[in-house]
Amino acid sequence: MRKKVTSSGLVVAGILIFLSSCNFLDETPESVINSSTFYKTETDAVAATNAVYEYLTVGTEGIFDRGFGGIFFNDYWVFKDILSDNCKETIASQEYRTLDEFSFTAENERIELYWQDLYKVISAANVVTDRVPLIDMNTAKRDHLVAEVRFLRAMMYFEAVRLFGEAPLILKETVDLDDAFAARASKESIYEAIIADLEWSRDHLSDSYRVGLGRPTPMACTALMSKVYLEMGEYQLSADNAAIVINSNEHPLFNDFADLFKLENANSGEIIFAVNYSGTLSQGFKPNQYHVRLLPPNLSKGGEGPENAFGWEVPTDDLYNSFNPQDRRRDVTFITSFTYSDNSTVTFSPHISKFWDQENEPLGNNTDMDVIYLRTADIMLVYAEALNEINNGPTSIAYEMINKVRKRARFNGTTELPILPDLSGLTYQEFKDAILLERRWEFVMEGQRYHDLVRMGKLVEKVSAAKPNATPQSFHTLLPIPQRERDLNPNLTQNDPY
Repeated sequence: MRKKVTSSGLVVAGILIFLSSCNFLDETPESVINSSTFYKTETDAVAATNAVYEYLTVGTEGIFDRGFGGIFFNDYWVFKDILSDNCKETIASQEYRTLDEFSFTAENERIELYWQDLYKVISAANVVTDRVPLIDMNTAKRDHLVAEVRFLRAMMYFEAVRLFGEAPLILKETVDLDDAFAARASKESIYEAIIADLEWSRDHLSDSYRVGLGRPTPMACTALMSKVYLEMGEYQLSADNAAIVINSNEHPLFNDFADLFKLENANSGEIIFAVNYSGTLSQGFKPNQYHVRLLPPNLSKGGEGPENAFGWEVPTDDLYNSFNPQDRRRDVTFITSFTYSDNSTVTFSPHISKFWDQENEPLGNNTDMDVIYLRTADIMLVYAEALNEINNGPTSIAYEMINKVRKRARFNGTTELPILPDLSGLTYQEFKDAILLERRWEFVMEGQRYHDLVRMGKLVEKVSAAKPNATPQSFHTLLPIPQRERDLNPNLTQNDPY
């Protein structure tokens, strides 16, 4: 006998926690609505679509509950750098410490919560893709709304397949326990679904119906496809999609690397897609955790400096020392001293400050800084990497892409310095190594490093050299399937040798 699942006032909940454990939420976003009386009007369709974005940011649970925010609240960008040679963990929590040291197991709570957050977003997106098309409303607007959430669903499955490999592939609203207890699908089928979502979104997103910031565009779909195809090893398709983004010139590089992280430049210029946060304008608690987790502690003095910073994730010496001292990115990415209005100065070991717009948020507390998910420099280096793979060595366009990124790093805010000269004459492997290094300097704490090391087969080598206390192994190219999820869902297998 099939068991019917009721929503009890929720639009959706995480498939594998709500359906399997009946973990009713005490606090939910304002946009959460009752599915039994909903999905009747255009207003309902818009509200349901907007609700999906809440799962990306503040999440569905109270901020001080176990979930502690959505995907991009902190773990998306924290995971990728502590699971690498870029950063080390200082927080007392063993859940983060074991990730930093590569001693985590399938019982790690942070991995479990990340899995659950992925499937909460997927579940919310599935409800919209199934129910909104049934609403009698303007067809083009209806398709646009569905296209938005299919883009978000593609993002979540891209995250799932890269972190966990095979994973449940659920593309329809789940209303029965039998449907919720899905087995893991092959990586190939997951990638196929990701591409299908992105192609459909690209073809149905419309400028006429886009509202607000942090919404996908057709170019964002194309950009993400270039990254997806690169991970798939489909290098020509990756290059083709990257070329469309670059040649369109819709998102030109900022002249100064520092401009990327100024609040007035949010969702403009080089930024192709960002997850929108607001620490001041939202209802409730909706800033992200950049300043809390990254800025140095104990800087507040006389009403100046951050009051709520703990410096939990700090750069490794290996990362900091890898930069040319005159590289603009080093100056923007790190902070090593702070001067107060009385001209007194405090110095400290390097901390990550690239997301702190000191002019607009001088106290560095709650932040309106978005989480940048796609930007042009990323796609330029994807293009260069794909061309190197296609041709077994760099082409003139591949050199052009990486050298433009390097040229910007030579600009110190006023003049171009004679550092980081243009690359030329490299072999296939030398150019591949150069791409990996350039991406390291460019994307500190932007959710990239772990995947870059895994894709290029450098995880064990690089982490072992940078973090003596870490013990990475070859199997760490995937995370374990959370044991609690396996206890609830008997159809879930485990990654070896977890």
